[in-house]
Amino acid sequence: MDRTRFSDLIRGHHRGLLAYATALVKSDAAARDLVQDACVAAWQSLAKFDATRDFGVWMRGIIRNKWREYCRRHRREVALDEKTLERLEEPFREAPGDAELFARLAECRSKLPGPMAEAVRVTYDEGRTSDEAAELLSTTAAALRKRLERAREALRLCLSRHD
Repeated sequence: MDRTRFSDLIRGHHRGLLAYATALVKSDAAARDLVQDACVAAWQSLAKFDATRDFGVWMRGIIRNKWREYCRRHRREVALDEKTLERLEEPFREAPGDAELFARLAECRSKLPGPMAEAVRVTYDEGRTSDEAAELLSTTAAALRKRLERAREALRLCLSRHD
């Protein structure tokens, strides 16, 4: 995973990670420090990240470990047991049908024509801007946006046929 993709993932999860850290330490400043420390640790351990796992779950695990370090450093115990920690993470868990939906989406994506599939991969999976993706695919930004529009419509139709 490159720096840009990592930054995009952090930006996408930042609000939830900050809320989780705030629930643990009850201090906005300490929560920001925990999240920042967790981001540094995640970047340093990025090679250990299993891309098949949820990034948010991985980051919350790092924050939990940073929180434990924080508690040891500040020599105070916070009365949160494992059951309470699990309850705090509950809103971030996948809904029961998410795995099935993602499997159907992957199946639908596999049916996209080559140019559309490449546009989706480069733009959404790799997190590139329209201009970057267009340059990489040797096309114009306008043509790329049209491919993405058509790909989204094809995916919508495919997913609606499964319902």
